Amino acid sequence: EPLSRMAAICDAYDSMISGGHEADRLDPADAIRALRGEPEKFDADILERFVETVGVYPIGSFVRLRSGRLAMVVDEDPLDTALPTVRTFWSLSLAKRLKGETIALAHCYGEDAIEGVADVSGLDLPETGELRSSLLAAACKDSG
Repeated sequence: EPLSRMAAICDAYDSMISGGHEADRLDPADAIRALRGEPEKFDADILERFVETVGVYPIGSFVRLRSGRLAMVVDEDPLDTALPTVRTFWSLSLAKRLKGETIALAHCYGEDAIEGVADVSGLDLPETGELRSSLLAAACKDSG
């Protein structure tokens, strides 16, 4: 029975972030919030272990930073899943795409922080799948 409860969480999460039409897909961080928002549906202990594994802001989540930039989570920090590594791509104040930089939030000494999940709809950006791929590739290039 614990395996079926784990599978239910994994299936629901996967369906939320990758199922159906792109417009219906949730950002990974929104999917975590949605799962937590239905405590009657999922085993609370198993769900929290799942969140510990994928992080509060899973890889691929679009986030809004305190600095007024939008970024995508590109890696997790195993010691603090609330402080992942992000790749910036948009300036809210300039309303335009940035060259971007990769920031390990756990090691930036509070210079920047995640304020919440970002809504990238309506911005002059490639479709989300293409955007995620290009941001991950740029972050990998930075780390290599």
